Amino acid sequence: MMPMQKTGVVSVMVPQSVGTAATATGLIDTLGFEECKIIFHLDTAAAVSNNPSTIKVAEGDTSTAFTDVTGFVGDATDGFTVPTLSTAAGNIVEFNMDLRGRKRYLKTTLCAAGAASIMGVTAVLSRAKDTSVAQAKAAAVVNG
Repeated sequence: MMPMQKTGVVSVMVPQSVGTAATATGLIDTLGFEECKIIFHLDTAAAVSNNPSTIKVAEGDTSTAFTDVTGFVGDATDGFTVPTLSTAAGNIVEFNMDLRGRKRYLKTTLCAAGAASIMGVTAVLSRAKDTSVAQAKAAAVVNG
């Protein structure tokens, strides 16, 4: 087996219950990487009205001030359409981002609508400029 190289995985937002109309956010430090896959884990929907009202990514030079990233804001004029969630299985919404020319920090935002939902976010950072940066993102790395 050839292990994936120069990648780092970040638990951005651990799976948690997000109350009705509540917002949950997570922060990603992209320093040293050129690409990022953000995976939003969403619960099953009891009804279409349970779809998240907000799924988006913002960026900033610091970890405290952010601007929405064009194209990565659900249901925005210049964004994407928030998909109708499955009522039978968990749901994944995936963003693939080229980090070159982006600001250092990314902030993910999810907002539950209609009913409380279980939500989580994972990021896979790749194309690290050096392998030690990638390995520092994990508590343990096992290759086989």
